[in-house]
Amino acid sequence: MEDEIDSGTAGLKAWTVRVRVGEAEDLLNRVSKTARGSGSEVLVLKGDLVFGADHVRCALYHARKAIEERRNASDSLAMETLLYSSGERQLSSAIKKMSVDKETESVAVVNLSGAHLKPGQDWREMPRIPSAVDPADLRRFGISDSELGTVSEERAVELVLERVAAVDILKK
Repeated sequence: MEDEIDSGTAGLKAWTVRVRVGEAEDLLNRVSKTARGSGSEVLVLKGDLVFGADHVRCALYHARKAIEERRNASDSLAMETLLYSSGERQLSSAIKKMSVDKETESVAVVNLSGAHLKPGQDWREMPRIPSAVDPADLRRFGISDSELGTVSEERAVELVLERVAAVDILKK
């Protein structure tokens, strides 16, 4: 399955960007404008709720598959990917949970399309799996303490990937 996900999402590029409180929405607008000009399809999310490039890679894979199989909840690849990356069933809940706002200090910029998008100077390439994950961020994502107790700290991100995959079940 991992090879299938990698081949189905080969063009994905993901970065994290630190911003000051109040600047995330401006970054979203700039990135969206640049993406339109370059033909890229880009997703901008709260960075502290994105747990590595594998998180968004898995979400993109499931979103493309849902669209291909006509099970999608949205007409947009970006919005369908946002739904899966949130681990939520409802698009409105996914948007509320994952979209940047005035309080956002960490932003994830994800190029879904493989088209060229030049990263900003202060953008950092997102690792496939983060070296450390704050349990408080996992809780804000919706992972319970009892779930966290079932895995080692090094494998906590796998709970997020399970939530991404479970969206298919939740959508039914």
